[in-house]
Amino acid sequence: MAKSALIVVDVQRDFCEGGALAAANTLSLLEPLQKTIEAARRAGAVIVFTRDWHPANHSSFRANGGPWPVHCVANSPGAQLMAPLRTAPEDVMIHKGVGIDGAGYSGFESTGLAEQLKALGVTQIAVSGIATEYCVRATALDGLIAGFATVVLTDRIRAVKPNETEKVLAELQKAGVKTETVEEWQRGS
Repeated sequence: MAKSALIVVDVQRDFCEGGALAAANTLSLLEPLQKTIEAARRAGAVIVFTRDWHPANHSSFRANGGPWPVHCVANSPGAQLMAPLRTAPEDVMIHKGVGIDGAGYSGFESTGLAEQLKALGVTQIAVSGIATEYCVRATALDGLIAGFATVVLTDRIRAVKPNETEKVLAELQKAGVKTETVEEWQRGS
């Protein structure tokens, strides 16, 4: 049987309601996502959490000429996972965007994640989290490029601009990423 990983992308305080760079409707994501994590863990999936973990002088910040407000500075409250999400000791934690340059959108970009997952025998990944049109999109595309069968869980993602979600999902499908609900994904595992 193929081994799966559930990748939970950037469900951090700064990307949720009230945060510095909040996506839309994130509070409704939290409880269902924690239940999905728990079910995937029970089913034997590898759980991966990605976090933006930027230096204070990151190039993506407006103050440094970038497009974004300051967000997810390493070790700051805004970089922490949102409750009720909980990690377990066996989970994989990926910090991305740790250098001064580079957006760090993808959980696979300069993180060693593909190698870690392959070493664990993972062949397929399911991507969830924030934000659909940025880090979820980049992580799914890079997962596919790395050779993983890739699905985006359409009911466990949130966008900065929800009106762009269908366009992003269509782009991902065209590239070869499957889009499924959690229920569809769980039936297929």
